[in-house]
Amino acid sequence: DGLSARSRRSLTRIQDATESMESLMSALLLLARDSDVALETEDFDVREVVEHEMDKVRPSLEDKGVALALDVQAEPVLHAPPRVLQVILCNLLSNAARFTDAGAVHVRLLQDRVEIEDTGIGMDAAALARAFEPFYRASIEQQVGPGLGLSIAQRLGQRCGWPLQLTSVPGKGTRACIPFGAGNRAQ
Repeated sequence: DGLSARSRRSLTRIQDATESMESLMSALLLLARDSDVALETEDFDVREVVEHEMDKVRPSLEDKGVALALDVQAEPVLHAPPRVLQVILCNLLSNAARFTDAGAVHVRLLQDRVEIEDTGIGMDAAALARAFEPFYRASIEQQVGPGLGLSIAQRLGQRCGWPLQLTSVPGKGTRACIPFGAGNRAQ
């Protein structure tokens, strides 16, 4: 209770980073399992996961003056591993926040997918073709991270039947789509 507003923000970021690391560890353990091992699934509200992950990137976008908006067109409930969706969204939203210095990041929630679209630096065709390669980082000034995030997100998506899709235009931004497989929808 005695913390300043700045200290509370810092503490929240530390807690969010810890949660992100736990999700990443879960994802890596999931990927390390044999593909014959069944995934631990449950029914969950996709909107709750989306809003939680948006809350984690909101401070960094606000610091840059970049808008973050959620367009809810449906409220899907999936029967799948919620931690996997958390890790994929965390990666995509973190990338959008990192590479967008002006404009906005829009998240659309539809019955069969989640879309994240930013007005960031975008990628050319060569970078887009290699975006899912492990350790690949486009030759840009902001060399942040080891270049594993999109590779992990793609592999997790494939494991769950969510083939991650990217489109991008240099200087205009990137659009990521997580389409949900029909087998993942809760009955």
